[in-house]
Amino acid sequence: MDPHILAQNKTVFITGGSQGLGQELAQIFASKGAHVTIFARRQERLEMARIEIIAQQLDPDQEISAVSLDLRDPGAVAAVFASQPQLPDTLICAAGCNVELGFLADLNPKDLETCMQSNYFTAAYAAQALLKLWIDDDKSCGSASSPARKPLRHRQIIFINSAAAFAPIPGYIAYNPARAALRALADTLRIEIMRYLSATSTYAIYCAFPSNFMSPQFLAEQSLKPDLTKRIEGTTAPIDELAKKVPTARKVAEGIIQGVERGDFALCDDSWDASFLFANMVGPSPKRGVGLVDSALATLMGLFVWPVVRRRWESLCRQSG
Repeated sequence: MDPHILAQNKTVFITGGSQGLGQELAQIFASKGAHVTIFARRQERLEMARIEIIAQQLDPDQEISAVSLDLRDPGAVAAVFASQPQLPDTLICAAGCNVELGFLADLNPKDLETCMQSNYFTAAYAAQALLKLWIDDDKSCGSASSPARKPLRHRQIIFINSAAAFAPIPGYIAYNPARAALRALADTLRIEIMRYLSATSTYAIYCAFPSNFMSPQFLAEQSLKPDLTKRIEGTTAPIDELAKKVPTARKVAEGIIQGVERGDFALCDDSWDASFLFANMVGPSPKRGVGLVDSALATLMGLFVWPVVRRRWESLCRQSG
């Protein structure tokens, strides 16, 4: 197993860990022996999630904590992270939602700001606050020649993004830019964080791009999506039928952890849709594995698949006008 994902006796912070994918990731890490702290706003939901996470823990001595925190407040994020008894080895930024659904001309300007706060700034603030704490901690360990220095630490940030970062789907006009911004943050930080590699700590950045999966958030979105959006992404069927073809949050969480164990930066194994979309927009991101599959998918997308898909979406938009 890649040392970056070893969970036994490690400490993991998970923002947005009170439900959905964040909670599933918390339960998996707890089942592997990690000390887990989840952060979200609603204390009642946090406590319910904590009980469910404790039920999955490997050892009763593991610390499972739930902390109420408004992740949109950078000052609060920095203060709460600094007040925790233990610095984490892993930060998973899983907070986010997509309730500002609709077309640009129909949305309130405040919706654009709110969506960016929920899906970009919550992750950016958490990553920034923890990175500062990690850097200060590295400095406090002394020079590389110090005989008292601690063993090498493997630290990582896993951003939970969305395949929407790659797909200009009408109806997601507030959500897509926020997810594209998060992808750019992860791409840039992946390189920038190499400035802090040392004899004390190594760092790694990962970014997951799941497509639709069954969760409380997905169910809420289905009641708000424009019909055009559902037709484009193929979610017009009733929920009981969608449940048969849309992966569960647990399956997506397991795929994310497997991808991190492989050392892939881009984590999009939950569906072929996500893999094709990433391959079509690799840009500055490292390709998965040795790059052969993503290169082949990129050729298929660029020459054959995307031109057809794009024209279909354009046709559906014209028909709905």
